[in-house]
Amino acid sequence: MGKQSFFLCLLLISLLIFNSSALAAAEEKIELNDQSINLENDEQIMELKEEIEKKREIEKDMIIGSTVVFLNGEEDQIRSRESNLGNLITDAIVNKAKVHLAVINSRTINSSINKGLINIRNIREVLPAKDEVIIKKIKGSELLKALKHGVSKYPDTASFFPQLSGIKLIFAEVQNGENEILRASINYEQIKKNKNYLMATNDFLADGGDGYEEFKEAEKIENAGRLDQIFIDYLKQQEIIEEIQMNRIIPVRKKDGNYVYQVKQGDYLYLIAQKFSTTVKEIMTANGLENRSLIFQGQELIIPHLR
Repeated sequence: MGKQSFFLCLLLISLLIFNSSALAAAEEKIELNDQSINLENDEQIMELKEEIEKKREIEKDMIIGSTVVFLNGEEDQIRSRESNLGNLITDAIVNKAKVHLAVINSRTINSSINKGLINIRNIREVLPAKDEVIIKKIKGSELLKALKHGVSKYPDTASFFPQLSGIKLIFAEVQNGENEILRASINYEQIKKNKNYLMATNDFLADGGDGYEEFKEAEKIENAGRLDQIFIDYLKQQEIIEEIQMNRIIPVRKKDGNYVYQVKQGDYLYLIAQKFSTTVKEIMTANGLENRSLIFQGQELIIPHLR
């Protein structure tokens, strides 16, 4: 074996022992001292490569956590509304990056996670793109423009529909026009147009992908790491996923001069009042309700004081 092949063997052995994951993007040719070495031509090197691949496959089955709820990453769910899986992933980003909010586009998520044990293979299937998480500083006015773009196609599905953490968004579906944002708050405070916020997003959006031009113009602070690894680390910390905070993106519709909310399965008046920072009594009065328990799925309720 020549010096170059011997050196390459040592390199591959060290990667196998200490950091086999670094070969995830290994190519069939490696440049060494301005010369190209074809891995396929050296039997020993190929054996080492195969051993590394086997170890990587074993690592994919490593259990990192569990969930007692179905984590929904189905396309018809995540591309037109918030998803518990999208919320969980963005929560992981906020936890890691220590920012005000996190935003990813729905196309980032490629599959769901069933109830039960979660392994690394599940995460690689959910987040196959190896996105990097970028921290940026963005002005409130630009953030609002980006969020308006994110919900602009609702109720139609769109790959750029946002999944969020750290922010609550109420928007109105407007027929024959652009959907409008009614309320957008961070930590229960309305977003201020002249205030700067720390935001974390995937590198595709950070570069202005999917129409998020405002993100491209925002000041870059730092790289927070790879998204899939951030999510893996977060699931290890949580151990068991039991409940995920929802009601971060809430659509309403304008009707006869009022904004109305369509009752969803599992809704009750107290929960609806919480969603819109109002009271059960005010909702009952606005809608002429006599019994707080008599609401049904699909019913449209006027939300008072929503402007």
